[in-house]
Amino acid sequence: MDKPSIFVNPKSGSIKISGEVDRVDVDGNVIESLTNPKLCGCGLSKDKPWCDSSHGEYVKIVAQQLRNARELVKPSNLFGATPVRAREIRENELKYRLEHEEVLVGVKLGGALDSTKKDDPTYINIFGYLTDAMQCIDSLHTASLIYPRAEAEVVFKLSKEITGEIHPSEVLDYVSHVAAGMEILDYRFGEVEAYAEDCIADNAGAAAFAYGAWVPAHQENLDALVAEVFVNGALTQSAPLTAIQGNPWMAVVELSKVLAATGVKLAAGSIIFSGSATTGVPMVAGNSYRVEIKGLGNVEIKAS
Repeated sequence: MDKPSIFVNPKSGSIKISGEVDRVDVDGNVIESLTNPKLCGCGLSKDKPWCDSSHGEYVKIVAQQLRNARELVKPSNLFGATPVRAREIRENELKYRLEHEEVLVGVKLGGALDSTKKDDPTYINIFGYLTDAMQCIDSLHTASLIYPRAEAEVVFKLSKEITGEIHPSEVLDYVSHVAAGMEILDYRFGEVEAYAEDCIADNAGAAAFAYGAWVPAHQENLDALVAEVFVNGALTQSAPLTAIQGNPWMAVVELSKVLAATGVKLAAGSIIFSGSATTGVPMVAGNSYRVEIKGLGNVEIKAS
């Protein structure tokens, strides 16, 4: 027989084999010969291993399963989404939130494992959307989250719309104010470390956030500062702000690159969470968590 070829649809994940192939059992015995079979690559087919076109509803199904995970407080399975599908799922979640009268207020920069370098673990930048419903004032109901962790971050307020990549020398043209921030990270996959595609689909784990008083932005604002996380008043984590992209101002630059790559613009007045300076501190009901960046400010949340 002619050598068959395989095409994997980069969007749906479906696998189309052109040519004749044999389906065999575990001992290599031919069960049947097939011509141009199409296999499921999205994992949703009800007739596995064959494709039944369930991928046509893939974005809607996965987005709903992620919402169910949050509502039931039960970790979801990893989906192994393609890059295109992952972005579509994230956009579907934003659309759902906006349709339910939430307001987009900004984005968070995050990091996730690059699925193309599984033999050499490498993190790449991703982003997630932040809405007004995610903002915490004084307290957070952790019982509604799966594996919440508090992270110390710098928050930037934009004075100018980001429409493409910006140069490091331009950052202060775009940022009017900065503040100490706490991001509450909560991937709906639980404690499993997922690859970037699943992380993007889950909106970069964005669950909740809080920030302190705004301070006018100046280059020296963030020089030589240290972020600290306190639990019930006891210091738990400490790290220099240079742990953020080597220079926290670079978080804005790196975010602009990720946004530009996906055609997303960020309006003036939006906020940006920089990505964490510290490792995530697991949150437990009854505890108080405070992020303090001396010289910049602090923010405190009571977990209930």
